[in-house]
Amino acid sequence: MKTWIQNKIRKFSSDKDLSELIKGSATTFIVKILGNILGFAFMLLVTKGYGEDGAGVWGKYLLAILVLRVFVIVGRFGADTALLKFIAGFNAQKLGENVRLVYRKALSFVLPICIGLSILMYLSSAYISELMSVPQLYIEYLSFFLLPFAWMFVNTQSFRGLKDMLSFSFFFNSAVTSFAFIIFGLVFLLSKEDVLNNHQAPVYAFSVGVALAFASSLFLWIRKEKGKGFDPVQNIDNKTFLNMSVPLMLAQSITFIMGWTDQFMLGVLTTPEDVGVYGVAFKYSTLAVVFLLAINSIATPKFAEFHAKNDIQGLEKTVKHSTKMIFWATIPVVLFFALFAEWVLGFSGESFVVGVSTLLILLAGRFYSSICGSVGSILQMTGNQHLFQNILLAAAIVNVVLNYLLIPIYGITGAAIASFICVVFWNTIMVLVVKKKFGFYSVYIPFLSK
Repeated sequence: MKTWIQNKIRKFSSDKDLSELIKGSATTFIVKILGNILGFAFMLLVTKGYGEDGAGVWGKYLLAILVLRVFVIVGRFGADTALLKFIAGFNAQKLGENVRLVYRKALSFVLPICIGLSILMYLSSAYISELMSVPQLYIEYLSFFLLPFAWMFVNTQSFRGLKDMLSFSFFFNSAVTSFAFIIFGLVFLLSKEDVLNNHQAPVYAFSVGVALAFASSLFLWIRKEKGKGFDPVQNIDNKTFLNMSVPLMLAQSITFIMGWTDQFMLGVLTTPEDVGVYGVAFKYSTLAVVFLLAINSIATPKFAEFHAKNDIQGLEKTVKHSTKMIFWATIPVVLFFALFAEWVLGFSGESFVVGVSTLLILLAGRFYSSICGSVGSILQMTGNQHLFQNILLAAAIVNVVLNYLLIPIYGITGAAIASFICVVFWNTIMVLVVKKKFGFYSVYIPFLSK
């Protein structure tokens, strides 16, 4: 046994890519877990604090934030993910000035687009309010935070490209929710009566969280940017940047549609209370992909590095390491929530226990994703973003159709079934595409995979 442990330690120490993967994933995981704890605390404070109104308040909050996120996806213009690819490559080649140049290139697109979208969101608030059964005031207020929210994502992915995983993890996974919980919690403790009489309080807390997260990320980026050199070697022209960012924006939009169509359509076809129950079940199911996201955070720029060096063998090794880690880390989480689903949902109140079957179906989809590994990131970071976009577009169409057919019949359970089918659909196709493009499967199945 001692010899086996020593061999494993020796293998870990000698394999630079595996060592970096584990260390980077651990950093992201720890920060994400802390962020999730505060995120769940925020959710429980709202759902339990408002008592019988909890499901409705939480549902309206989720729908309002969903609207903001839709506009932010377009406002980001794919520039944040494009920056990840460009900055990771420049950083690997130690081209510091190019990092500065491409960051400013991204902002030259993001800033004017976000300003225009903020105006559009404000002017269309009445229509959105009627469609989504959300107070118009929520939409008008959140429109002022579109630009800082999008800009924060630009900064976040730039940290990731530099392999500053601590900063990336905090701002991507934790910052907004953490600040929102702290603000809401303090106000709740100091003036509980006023908060309970003001259903807008969670939305206001989220907005302050966005502002604080943006200001912090910008301050940190300015400090990091000052440390870069002044030796320009390659400037990214508009055409090159757009060829990367536009497909990624479309892919991000489609990914967002797939992830949030169920809640959006529940808002249109049912009630905010149903959205609240589904949103709580969905929130718990996301814990099953904490490890996938943590490992992806460091694996994704490594995929870009190996592709830039045309090192298919290194790419395959990193993919297989990451998928295996994702699988074994996800299993215990899925089993825990599957076995104690009713008990877990009951924390938010008795009215949320009806979401047990919904949670189980969503967990099944998360588990399937863990088996398939980081297929989406592989395609995006290896020049196959158009394929990635097309696969997700097909899946998004299937998702919308299934939600439209199943929600009127089965309610929140129908939305979960639609989500599960789409997860299986796009993951399976991407696994086959990766196999065709690079000659290996990203899948890990115990006792069958190496």
